[in-house]
Amino acid sequence: MDQLDIHLEEEAEGWLNATCTYYKLGWISQTNAKVALERILLQAGHFLDRKEVQRAQKAALTRDPDCKYILTVLSY
Repeated sequence: MDQLDIHLEEEAEGWLNATCTYYKLGWISQTNAKVALERILLQAGHFLDRKEVQRAQKAALTRDPDCKYILTVLSY
């Protein structure tokens, strides 16, 4: 994986983490969190391959297991 792919995977993970945190804190609704996560994963899918997107998703879940509820309804 080249440096750009690593950077993009880390960026996707960061947005996933932020969205999960905002949802947990009640700053965004469940519906808005799901829409945001769908868009993040869709956008990441344009630049990263499926395995890289899944690694970012797994890293976000490792950091915040409570996010599993809104991430598992999305399958990329």
